[in-house]
Amino acid sequence: TNKLVAAVGAMGSGQSAEEVGGYRVFKVHSGSPAEEAGLEVFFDFVTEIGGKKMDSDQASFYHAIQEAVNQRTKMVVHNIRTQDVRDVLVTPRKWAGNGLLGALVRYDTLDNAESQGIRVLNVFENSPARQAGLVPYKDFLLGTTEVMFRDLDELVEIVNLFDGRKVQIYVYNSDSETIREVTLVPDSKWGGHGCIGADIRTGILHRIPPPRKNVAALNHTQATLPHLQQQQQQQQQQTHALQSALSPVAAHAQPAALPDATQLVDPAQPLPTQPQQPHEAVAVQPPAAVPQPASVEPQVAS
Repeated sequence: TNKLVAAVGAMGSGQSAEEVGGYRVFKVHSGSPAEEAGLEVFFDFVTEIGGKKMDSDQASFYHAIQEAVNQRTKMVVHNIRTQDVRDVLVTPRKWAGNGLLGALVRYDTLDNAESQGIRVLNVFENSPARQAGLVPYKDFLLGTTEVMFRDLDELVEIVNLFDGRKVQIYVYNSDSETIREVTLVPDSKWGGHGCIGADIRTGILHRIPPPRKNVAALNHTQATLPHLQQQQQQQQQQTHALQSALSPVAAHAQPAALPDATQLVDPAQPLPTQPQQPHEAVAVQPPAAVPQPASVEPQVAS
């Protein structure tokens, strides 16, 4: 593994003046300042800390972090998946784990970074890839905490090195657009082709697809949602207060009881008529001193 890390470092050390690089995030520990800041494994490159641009000298990164201990510091982060440069606020400090940031980073260049990642096409039955839960056509093998896969050769070297042993590999899923860590046990004796039992490809047709989501807009919406909800509640309270001020009696009065349903008449319908028996004349008896109920039958003069 150290041999592979040294080889990868040598590939990035001979950068030209035109090449742009930064400290690539290889691992983010749970509960760390790096996790709180939202750093993303594999895709994020830290190019600037506290106004200081990063270079291939690792001392520049460590000094910048140490100078920012217990201070809210701005980092400039380039994401090769979204092709977005964003400002990230982080507070390096002592926490439950190791280090001040809680992340494993290594210097790397941004050239051709978007073509990295190895696509899983087919996963064979009863294979190590199947047992690891790899998803055909949706999963991309990114690398380990030691090496990010630039091509198939680096993946082949890793699986041969760990034949019969567990290795943790970062996997990106294009459906969920998330990275997970899977445990793969390469086994050249599993009974099928290869050590992992999967058809894998690289190249322009198998690149990691661009994000479907507007990440910047999504982050902005999530950040402003509580404020928008609070504004809506305030507007509702102001509307209620205005209604109460314009009609103070109506605001506190109990609603009048509705008439009995049998007394409601639909204005669109004609009034019902009651058939009457033929008669000569009808006289209604005048009301007595005490009002009679409305249901008293009329008297007919003989």
